[in-house]
Amino acid sequence: MISLEKGNKADLAAIKETMKQFAVAINAGDLDRWISLWTDDGIQMPPDTPARVGKEEIRVGMKTAFDQFILNMVITNKELRQSGDLGFARGTYTESLVPKAGGDREEYDGKYLTILERQADGSWKVARDCFNSNVPET
Repeated sequence: MISLEKGNKADLAAIKETMKQFAVAINAGDLDRWISLWTDDGIQMPPDTPARVGKEEIRVGMKTAFDQFILNMVITNKELRQSGDLGFARGTYTESLVPKAGGDREEYDGKYLTILERQADGSWKVARDCFNSNVPET
């Protein structure tokens, strides 16, 4: 059987917690809390758009979603690895978006690969995040 968790148990637990807080902040609609989970030089690679480089560009790119929708995301880690100051989480997500101004709920499911870096204080932050939906475009 292949182990899908490799690395120091304490570090893997901290990576899991960062991924959990990633979804908690999204579900709370708290952009500031969510962006605090990123490294300053983080890169977000969303589908169908150029990469967003650095916390401020990521914030600007995500602000509309946080402002216009009630978001609900569930993240399921399928694989966690850690070696030294780098780790990654690979998994799936489900997400619903409900327009704050009213309208129909949109549902998505997809997959992600997130690279995290250990910080000087021992915490883990998102350094790179790539994700895409399994839902075909309409």
